Amino acid sequence: MAKAVTTLGDVAEMAGVSKSTVSRILNNKIGNGFSVKDDIRKRVIEAARKLNYKPNLIAQSLCLQKSRMIHIVGGHHALSDLGNIYQTVVNNAIRVLESSEHVFDVTVDMSNHQPNVSELPAWRIDGVIILAKTSDVTLNELEQNGTPYVVVNGPAGPSGVSVVPDDLGGMKLAIEYLYENGHRKIAYANAPPVHLFKHKSIIDRQQSYLDTMTKLGLKPVGGFDQWLESPEDFLEQNVLKNDITAVVAYGHMGGLNLLQASHKLNIKVPEHLSLLCFCDEFAAGVLSPKLSFIDIRSLALGEKSAELLLDKIEKKQNYTQNKFVIQERLILRSSTAKIK
Repeated sequence: MAKAVTTLGDVAEMAGVSKSTVSRILNNKIGNGFSVKDDIRKRVIEAARKLNYKPNLIAQSLCLQKSRMIHIVGGHHALSDLGNIYQTVVNNAIRVLESSEHVFDVTVDMSNHQPNVSELPAWRIDGVIILAKTSDVTLNELEQNGTPYVVVNGPAGPSGVSVVPDDLGGMKLAIEYLYENGHRKIAYANAPPVHLFKHKSIIDRQQSYLDTMTKLGLKPVGGFDQWLESPEDFLEQNVLKNDITAVVAYGHMGGLNLLQASHKLNIKVPEHLSLLCFCDEFAAGVLSPKLSFIDIRSLALGEKSAELLLDKIEKKQNYTQNKFVIQERLILRSSTAKIK
């Protein structure tokens, strides 16, 4: 009966060398008084390839001071929704980590953990990227162990760093742009009820809508503090009954749903209604008509989080500030127009 798992000893036996020699070669531990002939090195690597040898990450990480591995937690809540911005964040963070001087392997946790269970893996890791939030148990473990970590779009503990988009400034950009183009009745369509926790972006965008409308001498439209449960009802109450000329949506899925509902109600965009939403550049590019949007800079969020984590790992960098804010920007497409 064939062996289910190939061991270090199997590779050593095929190559005709000791297990310690195999371990040093496969872990690139040449030097410090240890040298090996090129033909032996090639023989070991070829034996490992033929036997399809896979190192035991847990056992290996227990022996090494550095694992060259980064773990991303929060995948279950951050990556489960279709078109979620965190996919762009993760893709770009991994690109930066894999192209660094000391290449890192990256694992992403998609498990739905219980609140009282750590989200950290059994093997040794060099650093962690948290998508939006994690459990108190996980955060406490990171703080106690001194593991470098960065939180994307969420708060960090004392030893961590967070990278967040400027949602307050983004909403201000959207409302001021619409005001400058003649709009005076501007509504805000909040997040849909699928959000399992009240993320700070919901609070910040809602508050900035109120503040900016008030500063411009405009009356906030009712419903800004309610979940967007029915886009059709929202448009009927605001556009058809109250002559609203512009809507800012919390996210691109809300924007898309409002766009579809406007077609059903024969509300032409942008002739009768200007529509803006918050999202990343990729998501906005696949909608039709292409939506004007506040770019929350997902690419920059992923890149900055990876760079900060590398600095904390490689340079033992400690920052005097533990929050970095990425400025959002207004991207104009074909869903907004001036009031004629």
